[in-house]
Amino acid sequence: MKKLNFSSLLVLLIMFAFAVSGCGGKKDTKTETKTDTKTDTKTQTTDKKEGDKKKKEFKKSDAPKKELKADVPAEWTELVSKDGKFTFSAPSNWTISSDTETKFTAMSEDKSVGLTFVIFSNDQITSDELLGLALADFDFEPDGEAFAYTEGNMEGYITAARGKIDGTDMMMYVMSAIENGGKGNYVLYVFTPTANFDKNNATMETILYSAKLK
Repeated sequence: MKKLNFSSLLVLLIMFAFAVSGCGGKKDTKTETKTDTKTDTKTQTTDKKEGDKKKKEFKKSDAPKKELKADVPAEWTELVSKDGKFTFSAPSNWTISSDTETKFTAMSEDKSVGLTFVIFSNDQITSDELLGLALADFDFEPDGEAFAYTEGNMEGYITAARGKIDGTDMMMYVMSAIENGGKGNYVLYVFTPTANFDKNNATMETILYSAKLK
């Protein structure tokens, strides 16, 4: 797979642009990679003060920790975080929307599914606290239980969540990731309109389960 180093991208920008786009049918031409530098929108997870944040409550599964495994298509691109630790894969023809030091966002050609990756600065937080903050950023309600996972020296929680953005009903997977014995803390969001969830679910899960920590 090809590799691409990134810093990260704006969560709210891509989410609102995604909703406004109407998530219509697939385009006839390929989407070109681009970077949006026209906005100052910031993600609450990394930019709000600790005391101002509220965590969303969620129910944890009693099942044993799941090991992350994904059958990643050969044509996908492996993405590597700015700190060089966190990697995951995504389709190579997706559009990169904008880039900052702590956030990365990309969207599919047909604009029916997208992702946002965030490097979280607080190295004292636990993986369940991080997931609660990530859910609260969008005021989405958990859809089912969150399950614990482990992958190498990384562990965390993954849950599905549902809510509205600019009037569009959305489904989202949210992953919290904590580096065991280190300072790396990360959040990965993968989202789609609820009407497209069944169609995009396999792609969304492959992105999540491809995550690794070096």
